[in-house]
Amino acid sequence: MFLLDEHGSGSVNWKKNLIVLWTGVFLACASFTACIPFLPVYLQKELHVPPDQLNLWAGLVYAVTFLGATFMAPYWGAWADRVGQRKMAIRAGFGLAVTYMLGAIVQTAPQMLAVRILTGLISGFVPASMSLVSSTLPGEKLGWGMGWMQAALASGNILGPLLGGYLSVWFGMRTSFFVGSGCLFLVTMMVIFFVRDIPISKETRRQDMHVVRDLRLALQNRGLLYVMFMFFLVQTCIMTIQPLITLYVEKLMGGAGDASVTMSGWIFSLAGIAGIIASPYWGKRGQRKGFVRTLCLVLFCAGSVNLCQVFVGNIWEFAVIQFIYGLFLSGAVPNINSTLVEVTPPEMRGKAFGLTTSAQQFGGVVGPLLGGFLGDHMPTKFVLFTTGVILLSAALYTVRTRLRKTM
Repeated sequence: MFLLDEHGSGSVNWKKNLIVLWTGVFLACASFTACIPFLPVYLQKELHVPPDQLNLWAGLVYAVTFLGATFMAPYWGAWADRVGQRKMAIRAGFGLAVTYMLGAIVQTAPQMLAVRILTGLISGFVPASMSLVSSTLPGEKLGWGMGWMQAALASGNILGPLLGGYLSVWFGMRTSFFVGSGCLFLVTMMVIFFVRDIPISKETRRQDMHVVRDLRLALQNRGLLYVMFMFFLVQTCIMTIQPLITLYVEKLMGGAGDASVTMSGWIFSLAGIAGIIASPYWGKRGQRKGFVRTLCLVLFCAGSVNLCQVFVGNIWEFAVIQFIYGLFLSGAVPNINSTLVEVTPPEMRGKAFGLTTSAQQFGGVVGPLLGGFLGDHMPTKFVLFTTGVILLSAALYTVRTRLRKTM
């Protein structure tokens, strides 16, 4: 079996992998956020969906991708254990490039819905890249490297909406899809020419793939179940406030029209900016102090900060709290990913990342639905307070079930 030595030397150049895949994740996330936040406007202006049907179609084209990815991620993860994460990244990259191209040329809402379904079924570039980086990093660089990968994701999420907004104004909304397709094709070619995977033994390649059986065995791993639960919970908390922020900002600004929309964009970006700043630090701290211990800390601090939302009286207080909240919550994903590497053997890493991706995508479905439901029954500040309570509960659960075992 192939192993990296303590300096990461060997037939796999972990530094080159990290640089190329960091760039790939950054561009993939930027491509996604350059197009997807503007889907309602795209449906209305380009596909001519009637105003009374707009919310229905927007919800459908958004949710079907998450649902498709939820069901397919374990299957692609099981395949990755047989053929390698590099091939899975190439498959997903080319597939997504095609779906973005199709998204640029569709003429009706049902056609866009079909494209979004296809996108969910073939997605997986980012989790494959994360898994590949985690498998090739030297042990002492794991937390640091995963922190930088999380920063790549956050950076793409910041740049994407800005890029998509300007492209839409200057060249039309379809241009964002064309540019996204080109970026995904570029990053896939980078993976082909510059990224190398850990070799897979002939015995592993010859094994029959029984997805249901393999998943049943994987789910007997209590550490993996914990990681899946944490991914689901964090993603749910992040996505719960997505449908509420724009209206909440408008209320805090006293109905400022276009100014409130612009401010909402900046508020959305604050968590990403905080992630760029803090993710590498939290990854390194997890390496030194323990990934579970650091995860417990960031969940506790992020939850405590969100409890302060009940005292918000103006937009600037809200912006400051959101930024501080992002500084802490950005430490969750790199430490959860690093914990996943610790609790799973290399030969089942693909299945494990597939399962955690499913859990995360399902959180992307549940979060907006939960936020919309709570928003109909309580003020937005108390919805934010509720997410703080959930994160504090997750921290307490981590202390009781995981952290005590490491003491």
